[in-house]
Amino acid sequence: NNKLYGVGYNNSASGLIYNKDLISEEKLPDTWDELFRLADEITTRDEKGEPLIRGLYLNATDMWFNYPLIKECGGYYYGKYPNGTYNAYDIGLNNEGMLEYVTLMKELMAKGYVLNNPNKKDYSDIIASFIDGKVGMFFYGLWSAESFKKAGINYGIAPLPVGKNGERSQPITTVEGFVINKFSLNKDLAKRFLEYILQDESQQLLIEAGNRYDKKTGERNPTNRAVIASDYIQSDPILRQFAQIGEWVEPFPNIPEGPLWYNQDLSINAFKAIFFGDRHGNPVDPQYKLNEFVQILSQQVALMNEVPEHINLPWWAFVVLGIIVVSVIMIYTFQKTKKQRKLKFKVRYDKKTTLLAWALLLPIMALLLMFYVFPIFHNFYLSLTDYSGINLRDYGLIGLGNYQRVLTIGINGLLSMSLWTVIFAFSVVAISFVFGTILAVVLDSTHAKIAKIYRIIYILPWVIPTVITLLMWQGLLETQGGLINQILGAFGIPGVPWLTNPLMAKISTILVMVWFSFPYFMVIAFGYLKSIPKDYYEAAVIDGANKKYIFLKIILPLLFRALLPMLIMSFIMQFNQFGVYMLTQGGPASDILGNPGATDLLITYVFNTAFNTKRYAIAATYSVIIFVFVAVFALTMMRINQKRLS
Repeated sequence: NNKLYGVGYNNSASGLIYNKDLISEEKLPDTWDELFRLADEITTRDEKGEPLIRGLYLNATDMWFNYPLIKECGGYYYGKYPNGTYNAYDIGLNNEGMLEYVTLMKELMAKGYVLNNPNKKDYSDIIASFIDGKVGMFFYGLWSAESFKKAGINYGIAPLPVGKNGERSQPITTVEGFVINKFSLNKDLAKRFLEYILQDESQQLLIEAGNRYDKKTGERNPTNRAVIASDYIQSDPILRQFAQIGEWVEPFPNIPEGPLWYNQDLSINAFKAIFFGDRHGNPVDPQYKLNEFVQILSQQVALMNEVPEHINLPWWAFVVLGIIVVSVIMIYTFQKTKKQRKLKFKVRYDKKTTLLAWALLLPIMALLLMFYVFPIFHNFYLSLTDYSGINLRDYGLIGLGNYQRVLTIGINGLLSMSLWTVIFAFSVVAISFVFGTILAVVLDSTHAKIAKIYRIIYILPWVIPTVITLLMWQGLLETQGGLINQILGAFGIPGVPWLTNPLMAKISTILVMVWFSFPYFMVIAFGYLKSIPKDYYEAAVIDGANKKYIFLKIILPLLFRALLPMLIMSFIMQFNQFGVYMLTQGGPASDILGNPGATDLLITYVFNTAFNTKRYAIAATYSVIIFVFVAVFALTMMRINQKRLS
């Protein structure tokens, strides 16, 4: 409404990164045709025709940095209304221009100008090749400029080529800045801060700090005119050129539907299938996959803008519901108390002691209600609403519509994910328990000093931070270039698709999570072994039992009974294991866009639904279903265990 809420300070643009030792500034291409001809000129090949130095290096599965080339061919993400605002219902990613782009990219692939790794989402391989001096040009920003400088690469950044329309192609950009929330309770203070932070002097300090002062890394590209004209920017040719590129960019669609294609890996999975085939390696018809891509996006745009009919309940309905809930809790508590064995005598405390006890309990009870009980009920409430990225304030009750959607439209995905989640959790807990127990038995029968050393070694996977270990395993299991496949290759054994084949990805995921879990069970089992009477072992030996029989018939059953509550808790923890997403991102992706990946657990799918499509109510619905399943399982197992003990 012609009101200013904020101003950007950093223009995260990109351009044509090039190696000055291979391409002089005079040879920089002016048009796209000139760029491809220049790439051919500087490319060198070995005797087999494989590129030694690539004139151009692209990632076919990426849409962000390739988007200017997509637009040059005639494709586009969102169209625009006559007034210039984005039209999320006009998606031009399956038109003739996109087919032209696919054809062009396949021609570049045949020349070796495209990264031949369908599972590589980032640009790390391309950046590594550029640092090695094996790449002439690629599309990127200055986020890795410090690595270029450390490697001594003589690099530059140039604007993108001029397109068919006679205008220079625009890279997509996002802008970081400072914004006043219109619902702010302290608008005057917020405005004063904005006025201060947007002063030329403040902007200068921010940009210099963001570029690490004298290092001038280029990680921050100013939007402030005075900062652009400052000696700090103009004295550095890279920063000066980057600032000029920032004058002609295309802002990323700043609408709720904007990130749909980017955040969910929809474009990555679509282009992966188009350029490298489905997950079984079979070729895919580009038009069919692009139509599927656009259909999924259109459906999600429609779902984000869906306005279901609200249910307006009177205030007394909530009162009645609250009375019913409290009554059920009180009746259940009364029944449990009645069944308990009555004491022969009652201990009576004076009022002072009773008040002190309640005073000590109340803070803990308040914290439990605030951080445990309230989130559960609030999450259930959200699952009955249309809460989303668009309806952050004006959401309301819609009844069981979300549950109907999940249990009808999404039932196939829900069932497959539920089955895999149960198999995953059970396998990890079972294997970790057995393996940890075996190691505990071995250490228990080993010399004390040696056992301590091995105990420290075995417990390391449990001590090292999860993120570091998962990144390590991700590198080890990489299909192309992974250390394990490199070792296999040295012995003439073909590489194994550890994380790219659906079955192998599931097996790899289970084994990696076992790696995390077995030290915990080993430590607990080792401690419990000390409490098992030696008479059991001696009696078994007298009866002629061997070590295998003693382990299977004495040690394992005793440990299982003693540790069953812990096993149940471990199962619940694995049910909500988010480390799987860090390892595989839910992949390999399904051949049907939008469906859960091969290793997607219920919890990872909830994350994608909540934070990538902004459909928070649907995510809350899934989380309620997970909560009910886990609660029923835990209560059932504890009751079975209680009966067995009694």
